[in-house]
Amino acid sequence: MDVFVTGGTGGIGSAVVRHLIEEGCQVIGLARSGSSSEKLRALGASAYPGDLRHPETWVERAAACDAVVHTGATFSDDMGKVDRIAMLELKKAARHRRQPLKIIYTGGIWLFPQTSDSDDFLSEKTPFAPLPAFRFMTETIKTLSAGTDVSLSVIHPALVCGPDFGPIAEMTAALKSGGKFETRANGQTLWPLVEVTDLARLYGLVLKQNRFRMSVIGSGISDISVDHLAAHISARHGKHLDIITQQAPDGQNPDLDWAAGYALSQSAGNTHARRILGWAPEHATIEDLVVTLSR
Repeated sequence: MDVFVTGGTGGIGSAVVRHLIEEGCQVIGLARSGSSSEKLRALGASAYPGDLRHPETWVERAAACDAVVHTGATFSDDMGKVDRIAMLELKKAARHRRQPLKIIYTGGIWLFPQTSDSDDFLSEKTPFAPLPAFRFMTETIKTLSAGTDVSLSVIHPALVCGPDFGPIAEMTAALKSGGKFETRANGQTLWPLVEVTDLARLYGLVLKQNRFRMSVIGSGISDISVDHLAAHISARHGKHLDIITQQAPDGQNPDLDWAAGYALSQSAGNTHARRILGWAPEHATIEDLVVTLSR
């Protein structure tokens, strides 16, 4: 299978690229620079020059593949506009295919509302209630879902944890540098977590499905309080980590306030992904996750 990947050098994207290559896929990664090309080739993928901001340079090539996995984002003030235009142009490029183009779109847990407690689980049937900064994703999902040009699946990752990014890596770095972790959350805030290689396997499982139109939440650990997570990391390193709750900066534009998601208290199950895909995260306990990633 030929798979075109955007964001293939990012935290999620590189894990997805690596996993798909291990599964025997021919992966082509969108590369904005020479260094991105080198990183993709080091992973075993081919590199195709282009930029999310200029979809005319790459959507025809992407639409010629069997599938597209979209993990890319600019994280700039116009991130939503860039994303919507890129996906609209990709959909247009797929018009003349004999079969609908498979697209896996990366949504996120912050498209869903806060839950009331740890017994109140988000599921794929929970209506969206996105933070303003991520509202564009729901609009893009709606656009891609309409019509027959593409066959869309959406993966909504929990807070993704990798060796050098995500809550555990950031809390560990804060512990080592001074013992204070600043976040928009408080100690009782519940975070759902997923380890990045577990998440990459979920992308691979979705890609294999014949019934491709689906939505799945990628949560390996349904929830853990920030205080509890900090206590595990503290115990791992024999030092105490303090949680410092930040307020939104004065005058912060909600449409650009990406960090606001950390203040959401959420519990997210993975029953649907387990049932329809057989997804079984290897890192399903906080003890294992902290030992694996907190170095």
